[in-house]
Amino acid sequence: MLVLFEDENWRHFAPLIYTRPIYDIRCGAFALHERIRALLATRPDALAHTNGQALHLPLPLSQFAPILKKAGTDDGISGDGAVLPNAMAGLCRPYMQACYGPTEGLSALLRNSTPITLLNGRALSLEWLPDLLRATVNTVYVADGVLLGAKISPALASAVLYYLQTQRAADALEELQRFARVVEVEALLLAYPWDLINQAGEQLVRDLPLLAARLPRYTSHDPQIVVRGDDVYVSPTAKLDGPLVLDARDGPIYLDDECHIEPFSFIQGPAYVGKQTLVASARIRAETSLGPVCRVGGEIEASTFQGFSNKHHDGFLGHSWLGEWVNIGAMTTNSDLKNTYGNIKVVIEQLGSFNSGTLKLGCFLADHVKLGIGMHLTGGTMIGPGSSLFAVHMVPKTVPAFTWGSDVFYEYRINDMIDVARKVMKRRKQVMSPAYEAMLREVFLMTRHYRDGMHADVPGAVREAGEQALTAAGVPASEHGPGVALSA
Repeated sequence: MLVLFEDENWRHFAPLIYTRPIYDIRCGAFALHERIRALLATRPDALAHTNGQALHLPLPLSQFAPILKKAGTDDGISGDGAVLPNAMAGLCRPYMQACYGPTEGLSALLRNSTPITLLNGRALSLEWLPDLLRATVNTVYVADGVLLGAKISPALASAVLYYLQTQRAADALEELQRFARVVEVEALLLAYPWDLINQAGEQLVRDLPLLAARLPRYTSHDPQIVVRGDDVYVSPTAKLDGPLVLDARDGPIYLDDECHIEPFSFIQGPAYVGKQTLVASARIRAETSLGPVCRVGGEIEASTFQGFSNKHHDGFLGHSWLGEWVNIGAMTTNSDLKNTYGNIKVVIEQLGSFNSGTLKLGCFLADHVKLGIGMHLTGGTMIGPGSSLFAVHMVPKTVPAFTWGSDVFYEYRINDMIDVARKVMKRRKQVMSPAYEAMLREVFLMTRHYRDGMHADVPGAVREAGEQALTAAGVPASEHGPGVALSA
């Protein structure tokens, strides 16, 4: 059994992961749990611990799936609720457990007598994983003093899973060192949000063996499709409408199942276009990863879309990371370079301002962020989940979760936010589960102190101006939902 866990450093990625565990955050073509499954599909020798059986991915680890992906009858959970020996499960913060891990928590993980393999959810490279899976029981892998992974007996697991359930990996490592063999290994771990940008290009190259095992190399001689370089991999179900250019001279290009590349598009590798994603006559620059069921247009450079998000119209997005269910209005643009050519600073909730050490860095938009038309974002902008902004020329560099408004900001009423989210998800044939709704409501409550200074009522003139701005931005009246006023 494989068990993914979050360690103490999940806080470095706030507020991006208030609504998802760290192992479900995309960098390169995959999130960690997806990369593990892809790796094991290409390495049958590493499956000895499951007696050669395929690795199941329990549905809770992947809350939303492309329409073409049908859930199997065997999701890795037995009839009594226990996680099967050849399954993958996740431990995360308690309010997310119903969405991303076995709902019964630790008891579900300990109901069988097979070894448990632990994997740090911040791991990026996985070259070490097959060796760990083949290692003797009670072997611990450590990278730079951090618990990277471990293959342990159920008895030892019962002693450390409690620590991992509460994101205390350092305490778990201290306990493991008393009873297990410790091996120092080299591995890449995500440390801060800007790593999602800085590592994306190289990770797309490292992911080549995993994607090339499934996607055939492009061999068509369509004169309307100009191919430069050799490493272009295209699913048989992808739709390519020329004229377009696929430039893989600087890195591989992957076009996944049922994606659609419209005419006059340019894609420069390394780049990944996910399942059922539409590239609408866009310029996709190098180091870009587009997750499943996205709609993109304009110019995108070195940016990652988690999935189910839209930037369908003109405008520039560079060196940025977007969560799920994000929508960016026409001509909204971000800056990813300071006039001084200095390093860009980023504010991380609970921790303060950090020098990213990065010259080019754009914005970070968490799940369910909506941006209206013609807005500008500076480098290092961080917008929390569930926020809806419009009719403002320059977006503040830090926006708390569940913020609504334009020149004056309000707390986005949670019922209104969820109503809009349901409508957006329905457009992509997805249904918000009760567990997911409960998680959103919990995040709303736990982030409320970041929206201090608010008043109970919105002044009538401000409400009317906000509704007029929404209408001008094309938002139906049924979706208007001003919350409470935020003092300047």
